[in-house]
This record gives sequence, structure tokens and C-alpha cells, in this order.
Amino acid sequence: MVRSRPLPARLAIGLLAAAAALAVAAPSPARLPSAEAAQVTTVKPAPAQPASLSGAAAASDPAFVAQPQPQTVADGGAVTFSVDFPDARLYTWYRTDAEGSVPLPNSNTATYTFTAGYGDNGATYSVKVYDSSFTPHTSDGARLTVTPVAASVAEAPHDTSVQAYQSAQFTVTAGGTGPFTYQWQRRDADGTEWQDIAGATAASHAFKSRPGDDGARFRVVVDNGHGPSTTSTAAVLSVVTGGGTLTPVTHASLEWGVNNIYQGGNPANSGCNFFSAGTQQDFRAEQGDVRIIHRFPDGSAQGISDATKCIPSAGSQLNQRVLFANGTGTANSTTGEATIHWTGAFTANAYSGLVTWYLKNPTLTVAEDGTGTLTATSGGMGADPDTPTEQEPVPARQVTVATFDQVRVDSTTGPDGGVRISPEYAGVDYFPLVDGVRSTTSAIPAEVKKSRPDWGSWPESFVDFQYETGLSSYWHTSGLSGDPDKPPFDLAVRFDSAPDVRNVPVILANPSTTAAAPYVEGRDLTVTADVDGDAELEWQRSASAGGPWSPIADATGESLVIRSIDSSWNNTYLRVVATNDDGQAVSTALRLTTAPYAAPSFPEPPRDLAAIQGTKAVVKFRATGNPALATDKFVLERSDDRGATWKPWSGAEYVQGGTQQFAIPSIPLDADGATARVVAANIEGTTSVSAPFSVRVLRATGGPQLVALPDKPVDPDTATKLTVLGAGFQVPDWASPTLTYSLDVGLFDSTVWQPGRPGTRDWIATSPDSSNGQLYHSRMQDSGGAFTISLTVPAGKLDSGHTYGIGAFLRLTDITTWQDTFDNRSLDAWLPVRLLST
Repeated sequence: MVRSRPLPARLAIGLLAAAAALAVAAPSPARLPSAEAAQVTTVKPAPAQPASLSGAAAASDPAFVAQPQPQTVADGGAVTFSVDFPDARLYTWYRTDAEGSVPLPNSNTATYTFTAGYGDNGATYSVKVYDSSFTPHTSDGARLTVTPVAASVAEAPHDTSVQAYQSAQFTVTAGGTGPFTYQWQRRDADGTEWQDIAGATAASHAFKSRPGDDGARFRVVVDNGHGPSTTSTAAVLSVVTGGGTLTPVTHASLEWGVNNIYQGGNPANSGCNFFSAGTQQDFRAEQGDVRIIHRFPDGSAQGISDATKCIPSAGSQLNQRVLFANGTGTANSTTGEATIHWTGAFTANAYSGLVTWYLKNPTLTVAEDGTGTLTATSGGMGADPDTPTEQEPVPARQVTVATFDQVRVDSTTGPDGGVRISPEYAGVDYFPLVDGVRSTTSAIPAEVKKSRPDWGSWPESFVDFQYETGLSSYWHTSGLSGDPDKPPFDLAVRFDSAPDVRNVPVILANPSTTAAAPYVEGRDLTVTADVDGDAELEWQRSASAGGPWSPIADATGESLVIRSIDSSWNNTYLRVVATNDDGQAVSTALRLTTAPYAAPSFPEPPRDLAAIQGTKAVVKFRATGNPALATDKFVLERSDDRGATWKPWSGAEYVQGGTQQFAIPSIPLDADGATARVVAANIEGTTSVSAPFSVRVLRATGGPQLVALPDKPVDPDTATKLTVLGAGFQVPDWASPTLTYSLDVGLFDSTVWQPGRPGTRDWIATSPDSSNGQLYHSRMQDSGGAFTISLTVPAGKLDSGHTYGIGAFLRLTDITTWQDTFDNRSLDAWLPVRLLST
């Protein structure tokens, strides 16, 4: 069914026709719109579909003296459609196929001529004409038949000459109807038969030439399925061997960035995997002929300092490089042969310097066939990633850092010539050393190789070394998310020069302040930086460490004073930009936090303390204030006369860490009944005293002992929270390398467990401070066999006809099978839980 056009559109067409009629009736000749304007402004019905596409033939418009006629033309041939319409004022030709009808550009004439392609086969062409009354008329559709043209060779491959081991390439240009298939063939200089080249099925065929390729002929068979295939004429390859001479190299440079793992920047300079000149752990920008630089998006390089080593040069990337200069040796610019030595070292600092390794005195060797190696002495410090602070030296040794099979000449390396080397990685396997013996099992699992076609590894000796540093699988595919960052970067070598490095200002110290954050609002804040040499300084401000940045008015010195800082500075960032004729250096971003003044106070004061004689007692609390609290000035005080006099608690120590607390290493029995309090202070010396709390010390029995507080009967119908104290539980050492003891504590029905019986997990309740009732070996040893945990007696779970108690017993776990046994009775303990009488 054909739907009628909505009324507004019909009105629009009527108004357009009326306007056209008035224009024709005017005394002066009507000004006709351009074809382009008509196509844009006129509301046009779709042109009539030909019978072959629409399913029904449309009646011809009698106003046409001659309709466009069907055409047949070969692919690539010219075709012309034309009409005769005596009263025509405007033409627009349309092309219609199965996907619809579209107007054709530049078609405002009675004829339309174009070059037909095979994709035009079966399309129809019609024209819409506006007469002098601006009434539209649509012609019949004329079908175009395009016949395919068999494949031909428009341009055959040409003879070429290359230096041995450099890339040779042959290219063909095909004619006829595409798409085309290609099969390159080869015939040796002394051969008589042509052989297909495996995988050479594109319009171009490139390969690494060898001396034996001299005089070989190459041709290509082209086909398109529209006739017989065609074969190009043969092109001859000439391979030049030798040539040139080994000439001395005295000022060669080597620039390298290792890989993408060592490129993550940090705008706050709080940590990154940074390079350093030399073999020491501390950062150095230069040492001897070695310098650390950052590359920028415009291709320039500039020096860095300890203060700027982690600041990205672009986005989040450091683009850091090590630059060796003044390399010596020999090189043949014709054949590519080269042997170059550099003196000096650089250190790569992983985990912000926790795991370090260095490369010293590298040697680049390139053979005439384009293969070669980069070798160096490697050493450093090794550490387990789980315990990176526990480092041991890794013995220095000679390693192969990179191998490559073809050096490509790179004109961007400098006017004095050089090479850019892409180290091998993809497809290189690694078999680790196991107890000094090379394994026959790859370190790259088979399923990873299958899922990651670009899997690979660095050279074997280098990866062996990195396994000793603890960085192991950072240097071969492992199947983890970091794999794309592991392949080596290219090495850039210049034979007789080094790249220019801009000597921008050196920032010796990033912005800092002696005040403690959060900074007290209403007070002046001074921020300083240290910049070496002559430079123009500008302080900048941003809401984000990544910018955008805005200059701070009149802030052009090494010190910035913010008068009466207020909350508008809270969570903002500061940096300083230093500029000289060579460029600019940018400091790290200093984050500012502000808060109103607040004297020290105790939002969570210490609670009453209960402990067993001789155990470590812990007093927890939370104190706040601004300016910052000085925890080294905190004091735990004790009173033995109900608060009349106070003195520091002898032996009490403030425990640094996430929780504010004092520890009394071995609480004495004479502290029972004492009162205690905490004195907090800020960095300015202002103090505040907590509310006093009571101290209860229970006499130790000398063996396994349990105490529950409050020590009163429990209502079985109400959930009751108890504090359970334990002492005297000296958990035995590991029974073997795979058998470890722990202590279980829980609420039991006396019919389920009593001392002397094998332990069980069939408890009624355990403590959330344990692992399902289990207190691990390390925790019990660190505490000297004591613990304090909470345990809630659940409501409605206790039967007044039964007896209950808190029980403790040893558990022995085999960590190879995670099987538990409960046969050791040496630490069995039981504390009855009394129930309220109903």
C-alpha cells in the first residue's frame, strides 16, 4: 500500500509550485535556481524504479520526446545516457540499484556521461526534469549492463638492483575487472622452470635478498575469474655483494628505551620505573658518556633531573631513553657491517628503585647479512616481588641483550648515517633454568602461545639474568595483561654523532613546604622550589595533577607565598615551570589540602582496659586535630590514686601504623584497679587529654587460660557480645616444613567438645577476629601466646538444659593437602559460660 504524504509536506509542495508559477508569470524572465540549489531545496518524490528492480514497469511520461535507452559497455568504458524534453529547465540524473536511488552530482544537462565500473552492472539511470511551470517529470529508467574484462598487466614489475641482504621488492599493476588474485613465481639465474613462491600472493612481493638471488627472475600470474589468467613479463634481480670499506667510528651514539614497561610516568613524581646513569641505585642524570633524556612529541630530546625523572613528557608516558655517546669501532655504510663499543652504564630501576639492574659497556655487532647482537655486562640487585626490600646482589655477567636478523637503514638517524634496529621477540621461546639445568618445558604455556600469536621472549641469557633479579616473566609472554608492554624498543644508532639534547633548566627540588597538611586555613603558606641556572619561573595552579594549568599572578620566584590560605585551595595542585632559551622544565605537582584550625580531640576515646597479667595490653583510640598531630609527643598516663596524680606509664610505647594505639609489652598485676588516660599533642605543642578509663589486670595461671568479660550470666534469648582474653597458649613451631599448628577458639556445647577430646569445627559461634575460629601460628607467636577477641553468643541458640563454654585447642594443618587434624591436647582450655536462670 502506498501511503499519502502528511499534510504539511503536501502544503509545502503546493506553495513551492505556486511560487514557481508566479515567477514564470512575472514580466521579466524568471531566474532559474542552480541544479545544486534545486537538489537541496526541492522536495522530490523518489524516481520511478525500472521493472527489473521495482517489480512493475512505470508508464512513460509523454512529455519526453526521447527516453534514456539501455546500454551495454565493458568495464572501464564510457557510457552516455540522454533524453529529449523540449520544455526542460532543470535536469537531475539518478542512479538506482537494489540499495535505493541517489542523485548524481554535476548532472544538470540532457546527457549524462561517465566511466562505468563493474559495480554499476544492473543499475538503472533516469532523469528528473522541471519544465517551465516547474512541474517535475521523471523519465523511464534505462538499465546499464557492464561486462567484465579479463585480467591484464597494466604495468609489469621492473628490474631492480639491491645490496646483498637488503630488502628487494617487485610490484605489478593489474588491469581489467577487480578484484585480482596474484601468484608470484621465481626462476633462478641458471634455472629453466618457474616455481610458485609460497605466500607471495599480493600485488607486491618483498623479501630479504641474498647473494644467491643474483640473476633470479620474478614474474606474477594475475587472475580475476573473468577469462584466462595473464602472466607478466619477468623482472631480473641484481644483487650487489661487498662494496664499501670498514671505516673508523669515533663518535657513535646509541639511544634506547628498553620497553614500554619502563615508560609509565607519574605527574607527582612519587614513583616510576626510572633510568639512571651509572650502576648506582641513586638517580644521576649523567655519568661519563651516558645521559638520561626524555623524548617529546615533536621529536626533540631534553635532559632531566632527579626532581623531574618521573614526570611524563607527553600524556602518561615518560618517553625516557638512555643515550650512550662517543662509541668507537668500525662500520661499512654500504654493507651495513659494524662493530661499535661504548663505555659506561645505565641502571633501570623497577618498583621505583626497589629492584635494580644495569647494563655496562655495550657492544653492537652487525654482520653483512644484517644479523647481529647487542651484548653488555649486566648486574644488579635481586629481590622477590613479594618482599622487594630484601635484596641480594646478582653476580655480573656478559649477556646478549638483543638479537636481530635485519638492520634497516634509517635516514632519520642523522646526517652522518646510522641504523635503526628492531630486536627479535615474536616467536622467540624461553626455557628456564631449574636448579642450574635448562628445562625442556617452555616458560610460555602452550595455551598462551595459541591465544597470543605475537608471543615471544628476550634473549635467553638476558632472561636468565632477570630471573635472578626477580623480574622473571617481565621479559617474556606470560598470558597476563602486561604482555603488550614487554617487547623491546628499537635501538637507534648514529655512526658519527649524537642527537641534540636541549639543556633546559634543571629543577633541583620540586615544590614543597615545611608546613604539615592539611594546611590551616587563615594562615600564610610558603611553598618553595629550587631551580639551577638562569631561568624565568612561573608558578601555576590546577584542579588536577594532569592540568589544565593556569598561571598564578605575580608568582615568578623560587618561593610562593599564599596569604591567608582558604578552602578554595583545598585539593588543588601547584607546580613551577622554568624556561630558558633551550626550552622549559616542569616540576612535579604538589597537592594542597586545607582545613580549619582544630585543637587535638578524641572522637573515639580509649575504652576500659582488661588484660591478663604478663601479656601485651593494647590501648586503642582515635585522636584528630589541625595542624597535624605529633604522635611522638603522645603519652599514656597512669594514676594509682583515682586521678589525683598522674605519671607516664612506664614501658608503654606508641605503635606507629594505621591505628592509633599504645602497647604495654607486659602488663603488671599491680596495674589492676589503676586509672589511665592518653595525652595527645599537635606539632605546635597544643595538648588534649582523653577521658580516663579503668584498668583491670587478671592474675595469670601460668598455663592455658581463658577469661570472658563481662563475667556474668548470659541471657540465652538475647545476643550477648563477650570479650575473650587468652594467655599461655604457646603454639608449637611447625611440626615439619608442611605441617603448621594454629589455635582454634569457639563457643561449644559441652556434649560436643570438652578438654581431652579431639577438636572439632562443630562450634556454635566463633570470633569475627579469627578465620572461622582459627588463630594462625604467626599471630600467636608474635603475641607471646596471648589474644583478645570478641565473640557474640547468638540469641535463641542455647538450651537451658545444656552446659556451654568457650573452648580452645590446637589444630595441625598439612599445607600441601589442606587437611586438618586435632590430636594434640597440650593446649586444651575450657571456660564455662553461665546462663541466666529462667
